[in-house]
Amino acid sequence: MQKFIKLFIKTNCKNNKKFSIVDLENFITDRCGGQSSYYELGGYDVFYSEMQKLKKQGRIREIKSSGTNNRMNAPTKLRWILINDEVNGSWKDEDIIRCSDILNFKTYNNHPEYETKMEWEYVKNIYRFLKERESRQWASLEERCLELFYDEKFLTDNDRGRKDNKVLKRLGVTLQDIKARRYGEQFIYWNKGVENIRTIIILENHSTFFSFKKAAQNGLGIFGIKPDALIFGYGKKIIKSFSFIDEIADPKCIEVYYFGDMDPEGYFIYGSLKEKYNNIDIRLFVKAYVELIKLCRRKYRGKQQNKNEKYLNIILQEFNTYKLGHYSDYIVELWNGNLRIPQELITYEHLLKLKGEI
Repeated sequence: MQKFIKLFIKTNCKNNKKFSIVDLENFITDRCGGQSSYYELGGYDVFYSEMQKLKKQGRIREIKSSGTNNRMNAPTKLRWILINDEVNGSWKDEDIIRCSDILNFKTYNNHPEYETKMEWEYVKNIYRFLKERESRQWASLEERCLELFYDEKFLTDNDRGRKDNKVLKRLGVTLQDIKARRYGEQFIYWNKGVENIRTIIILENHSTFFSFKKAAQNGLGIFGIKPDALIFGYGKKIIKSFSFIDEIADPKCIEVYYFGDMDPEGYFIYGSLKEKYNNIDIRLFVKAYVELIKLCRRKYRGKQQNKNEKYLNIILQEFNTYKLGHYSDYIVELWNGNLRIPQELITYEHLLKLKGEI
């Protein structure tokens, strides 16, 4: 039904944007092969539904001064006007053909309005990944989203006005296809099996916790550290929950390294831990932050977070302590520009690469 309506608009509304609903329905009936074929397509009910879709999209609107047809179930105005011509796809046919050996572009053929410049970049990233899928490691959903869509919460963003995060569905691609897992949050901490824990790494986010856990289980050193335990900080919740540290270790005998996002909230969490638990040896995992800086190749916009320069200065002091003060200008630039670096850039796959294992 939809294709016949589009054909009518294309052939009959070039010079005159106004058209009759009767002429349109007669056109469809004639083109599809008569009344019986029209009914097989769904008849007037489907016709009415398709017209309402076009109206909702802002493509057409009824002329209010015209009369209405006498349909009991769904009456509509007799005269309509075309507002916007059909949206033409902006992607090149040769590019679509090149990627069609793996991806299904049927949805885009029917909805060219989705063919944006940004969405094509997502499509290219997905295509590139699928081409090398067999050699790639599994990752958390957040890590894969950051890689393919530059936003670790791309597929979990509940903003109903958002349309671009349906790109996987439009292409017929699953999380299985892109080797992405939704991890549960059943772990608060992980112990590699030692009786007396000495070295601990706190991770702000769930995904990085699982990546570091996998690395530690496989005997990989993590930026020079082989942790006895990992703690999933759950963002700011760790500030309170860390008070139970004495249930898994002797607070006087441990070294604790904190690693979170490079943003105001991450700095606040670390500074608050240092302030609240000043009797415990808590340090910034500076080497991991340096690796984040080295990995970052684009500008990640900051979230709406409170900014307290006291905590920024604590971070800068830590870098100076490790004689890495030459990164200070970059850190301040991120802060002033409301930019951030998510810790999910450091994946298990990246840790393997650093050790030359892949």
